[in-house]
Amino acid sequence: MKNQVLPGKLTLLIFALYLSSFVGLSQTKPTPLQLSVNGRYLQWSIDKPFFIQACTAWSLTYAYTDQEVKEYLENRVAGKFNTIQMSAVFAEIVKTMADSAFLNRDILKPSPKFWARVDGVVRQATDRGLVVMINPIWKHSLNEFIQANGAEKCRKFGIWFANRYKDNPRVIYFIGGNQAPEPVRNELDEMGKGIQEVYGGKAIVAYHSEADQSSREAYPQASWITLNWTHAYSAAYGKRYPYSINYDNWKAFPKTPVQLAEGYYDSGDAKEYDSNGIKERWGNRFVVRRQAWWNILSGGMGNAYGAEGIWNKNSDGQIWSYCTEYGSSKDMAILKLLTDKIKWWKWQPDIDHEILAGGYGTYMTDDYAVCSVAENGSFAVVYTPVKQTLELKLPDFGQHCRLRWFDPITGKYSPIDMRFPKKKKKSVLISTPGMNHSGMEDWILIIEGSKLK
Repeated sequence: MKNQVLPGKLTLLIFALYLSSFVGLSQTKPTPLQLSVNGRYLQWSIDKPFFIQACTAWSLTYAYTDQEVKEYLENRVAGKFNTIQMSAVFAEIVKTMADSAFLNRDILKPSPKFWARVDGVVRQATDRGLVVMINPIWKHSLNEFIQANGAEKCRKFGIWFANRYKDNPRVIYFIGGNQAPEPVRNELDEMGKGIQEVYGGKAIVAYHSEADQSSREAYPQASWITLNWTHAYSAAYGKRYPYSINYDNWKAFPKTPVQLAEGYYDSGDAKEYDSNGIKERWGNRFVVRRQAWWNILSGGMGNAYGAEGIWNKNSDGQIWSYCTEYGSSKDMAILKLLTDKIKWWKWQPDIDHEILAGGYGTYMTDDYAVCSVAENGSFAVVYTPVKQTLELKLPDFGQHCRLRWFDPITGKYSPIDMRFPKKKKKSVLISTPGMNHSGMEDWILIIEGSKLK
């Protein structure tokens, strides 16, 4: 009899321990995104850096049907995107949206039906493992509405909005919307403070300003800004390039990560681009790819992709699902392929040309090449947008380095056969290998060595 009882007790004990392990797991709260110790990038934990590869879908919460939301999100996951940029109240297209979102145009009287829809879209995205960067209210078309509600109400609205998503670790925030803070600087400042109040100051929050102005440049002293969005399109880069705004912000605000939030949008064949590939605020495949590589190798720890027919659903006859198949969208997957393989969080922009010493073109022009080098000097990455002969300062003329070209279209590597002179020289010259698989001449150079600087 004893031999029959003991196994039963043992089984119950094992089963109890099994259940308790699941109880412990269910009570473990997921870790939200946080700033790294050095303030240069975001991370899930000390050993899990997070590179933002975002797709811009400002109007996703209202313009897309439930089925289209599902299809769009699944497509973006398959396309190696990990973040969706969207706005809850986005009145750029539907000018009366504030009337739908709030009862009697009172920001503290949210419409339950409207916000249930927003919640559902956010949940669909984060359930698929995507991060949602969401804006509570897009200011560009709603300055009068925001101003009429006042700063105190805006702070309370920020608290209400943050409480809605505080338990979802994959939700982060931005304030503003394609415009400098005026005339509602104080109101938006209070909204940002309200969000941070809910998170004890640890929320990831950016400000989305006008072209050529970053979050930190718009609000230099704001304690609620923990992510520095750059916005780098103007008429053919008339004011700042992605790399120039990044360099300025890398030096001026060393404790806030930099992410390109908006650049030129691809509009496919709906636009006739000028000879430089740009038409007003739109760029062709090469321009969109170029700005992304410029960005991440000049200090950016994240990138945002934009297609006109996605954020403004079906604009100019460009059906949103067709836009997800643009060559520029596929180029972003190749960019992510490299960041998945290399310790990007270790690199810093080679602003003073310690590695890329010459042959990098002219600053503030389209031919400028950029370089990032690991802080310990173990590797460097160069992006050149055009055919160039790059001058590199490498120890021992690169005898202890491996150099490879990386095709930004296919993600394939090409080895470089180094020729070492009998007499040591201070630098080595490397010429680009010709056209890549898109017919353009932009390339990425990967340099690996024990000590490059």
